[in-house]
Amino acid sequence: MSLDVIIITGIALLMLLLFTYMFWRESAIRNRERPAEVYTVIRCGDGAERRRKYQEGDYVGKPAGDCAGGVIIGIFKEVRQE
Repeated sequence: MSLDVIIITGIALLMLLLFTYMFWRESAIRNRERPAEVYTVIRCGDGAERRRKYQEGDYVGKPAGDCAGGVIIGIFKEVRQE
């Protein structure tokens, strides 16, 4: 076996180990993240604001049936603090 093949094989193994470590570290960090809640803010016709959990299809400006004259004015994500 020539020296070139041994060097290329060694470099390939080192790169494989590096990518495996990077993947493992990224997955470990991702598992520690707290889940976020997504909320929709609705302004009613009388000026009052309500907050509810996000529903599929919500967008800013969409009329909301939660209260009379309600319109979605914001969507935000909130992470629970422990």
